[in-house]
Amino acid sequence: MGVILVHVAGDDSAPWAEELKRQAPELDARGLDAVDDPAAVEVAITWKLPHGLYRGFPNLKLIQSMAAGVDHILADPQRPAQVPVARVVDPWMGRSMVHHVTLAVLRWHRRMDWLEDLRAGPTWPTGVVFDADAVRVGVLGLGHLGQAVAKAMQGLGFQAAGWSRSPKSIDGLACHHGPDGLRELAAGSSVLVCLLPLTGETAGILNAGLFELMPPGSLLVNVGRGGHLVEAELTAALDSGRLAAAALDVFGTEPLPKDHPFWADRRIYLTPHIASEINPVTATRAFVENIRRVRAGEPPIGLIDPAKGY
Repeated sequence: MGVILVHVAGDDSAPWAEELKRQAPELDARGLDAVDDPAAVEVAITWKLPHGLYRGFPNLKLIQSMAAGVDHILADPQRPAQVPVARVVDPWMGRSMVHHVTLAVLRWHRRMDWLEDLRAGPTWPTGVVFDADAVRVGVLGLGHLGQAVAKAMQGLGFQAAGWSRSPKSIDGLACHHGPDGLRELAAGSSVLVCLLPLTGETAGILNAGLFELMPPGSLLVNVGRGGHLVEAELTAALDSGRLAAAALDVFGTEPLPKDHPFWADRRIYLTPHIASEINPVTATRAFVENIRRVRAGEPPIGLIDPAKGY
């Protein structure tokens, strides 16, 4: 059996390799520095492996992303096209994403910023009504995470609908697709949640034209990729009142530069790319299963279409 390469850019890969060995002792899991024979690498489990390295593994059978996104893999122009690429499919990540989006939506809906500001007075408001019937959540991206978020919003009693590039049919959820469907979804959404993969077609999709379609005082939640958002146009939409708030977990430059204007804008809820954290134990279960599948000649779970980018 071949070597399982484990690489996490900017972090120690050893705990991941150890967890793989704990769950499947027969696996020869190693970090990049411990790979002495590139031809022995059978599966690469990676987060932001330096470009050009994949092509150096002539017997590679699978590139497994350590996250739901695979743009860091597909961006490598020298990636061997014949090697399948898989994203993580882990119920833990879906639950984590639901919690994060729910927190952002309820903070906006229950006007927590306003209530916290009243403490400076202090003032005790009366006659406050939070109209849950008016909350309409539009979810951009209807993969595993997007469907989980849409169903959770419905579970809170909010209206929810979704959009994807190609047509989808999901029981109990209104689904839109294509350019016309995107405009229709935005016009009917007081909350817009981006969970799209980052591709050439989705880059910059969160822009002034889309914001202008949304009802005044809406909320934007971006938990996809920083490249989805045109940052200057977000600030303009907040200044005009078209958007009341934005919850951003991803940015064009990460970590967000210390002098970035978003830090001082209290209308923007900032989090450091933690919306759907990776649990080493549950994610490794998914890795072990995909290694088993590849060795058995079966398609891996989470297999993506490189032509589509997801």
